[in-house]
Amino acid sequence: MRLIYNVIYTALFLLAIPALLIRCLASPAYARHLKSRLAGPGKILPKLGGRPRVWIWALSLGEVLSARELARRLAEGGADVVVTSTTLSGIAMARQLFPDLATLPSPLDFRASVSRFLDCVDPDFLILVETDVWPGVLMELKRRGLPCAFAAARLSPRSFRNYRRIRFFWSKVLGLFSSIAVQTDEDLAKFLELGAPPDRVRVTGNLKFDEPGVGHSLEGREILLAATGWPAGRWLVGGSIHAGEDILLLELFRVLSLERPDLRLLIAPRDRHRFGAFRRHAREAFPEATAFRSAPSPADGEARVFVLDTLGELRRFYLLAECALVGKSWPGRHEGGGHNPLEPALQGVPVVSGPSIHNFKWMYRALSAAGGAIIADRKELPDVMADLLDSPGKLARMGAQARDFVLSHRGAVEKTLDFIRPPGWSPLGASAKAGAAPEPPQAAEAAEPAEAAKPAEAAKPAESAKPAEAAEPAEAANVPEAGLATVDLEPKAPSSDKAAAAASPAGGPAAPGGAS
Repeated sequence: MRLIYNVIYTALFLLAIPALLIRCLASPAYARHLKSRLAGPGKILPKLGGRPRVWIWALSLGEVLSARELARRLAEGGADVVVTSTTLSGIAMARQLFPDLATLPSPLDFRASVSRFLDCVDPDFLILVETDVWPGVLMELKRRGLPCAFAAARLSPRSFRNYRRIRFFWSKVLGLFSSIAVQTDEDLAKFLELGAPPDRVRVTGNLKFDEPGVGHSLEGREILLAATGWPAGRWLVGGSIHAGEDILLLELFRVLSLERPDLRLLIAPRDRHRFGAFRRHAREAFPEATAFRSAPSPADGEARVFVLDTLGELRRFYLLAECALVGKSWPGRHEGGGHNPLEPALQGVPVVSGPSIHNFKWMYRALSAAGGAIIADRKELPDVMADLLDSPGKLARMGAQARDFVLSHRGAVEKTLDFIRPPGWSPLGASAKAGAAPEPPQAAEAAEPAEAAKPAEAAKPAESAKPAEAAEPAEAANVPEAGLATVDLEPKAPSSDKAAAAASPAGGPAAPGGAS
């Protein structure tokens, strides 16, 4: 199996060399990043006081954010944690979130690259987060007798269909994990159908439910408006908006604002390479009333339409929202699939989404049932939004129910760690260091199964986000940051997304995760 995989992986890498060379020439930072992934860290990373070393591999920025509480609890429990990421955006975020931990680029899946990395880092345990599986890494760990776990594992419908066609391969790869902690009952069934050992798979939930958040408050809103010079009013925030959806929201705003002169619209592009197009569309639609976050102006106080053309601020700007419209859900020039609604929900902001949400089907179904979200297609959207804006009490109830939904489903980090049990992990020690904070209440349907092989009674899916560089267009832009702190608006390193990472076949045939 390893020989066949190495042949395929090498062939894909050779095919990708022209594109990689172009990217390296366009971005010296990417060239250094690729060199590190090929050759390894270049020096041995000393272990800290004999503590067990846990290696967390988070594919890109979204997965790094998901791993935030996991890494914190492991470190508090006595582990020597090393965080790696495949993309530049992921590395930049990891260095900001974990200044006291070692953060490195993940190795390419060549045996030589993996061996050099393992020789330098010398991990005792590997945790892959959410979506990426690297057969070369897993096989080398197996050869060295080192255990590994898959945390918050998930499978999108498209990925599942693709990997089911080569079940004979995936059953062997998944058998290399010592444990697989999945997000939902549906994911559990999918992994079992792909051949994962039943006694090593359990539903533990979505790590994103445990992310720290800030409450939606009038004080925080006023502070943000004062800092930006933007006007007061009633704000709609379109988050993670894809191509064509900006035009939909601009037209929606034109209709809604006719009878609501205090209405404001903020559009946050999902991908940085859309910044220019979104600015142009907004200026064409509202030539005298448009402002851009990247270019503050004294006239911004008179604007009505705003484009969040910066990195890492979307979570902060959800503070303005009376309602969040979450993108990649009104298909047009993109295939849809949805984005994770937890970010606005955690801040008490009601969510409106389009019907194309198959990558987060459980999440939206459960959030809608809890009263925190509404699904509306393009034709329904104007009437739905007009009704919400004319019903402030309903908006407030939805926001409270959205936040309650998130809080009631916390606990995935503890369940995950209790299941995968990395060496040296001490939950009692971690709880003491963390102040022994009580675990948030769990929703009735969030009960965990008694047997790993049986479907759990909790289901929690997820997804994420990623920034980018103009030369690397697929990378997501506005993504959540720690608390209210803003991720560097001028990032230290350009970034690339999962698709770009896959160009060097590290994300090629070996990534059974859901699409963004």
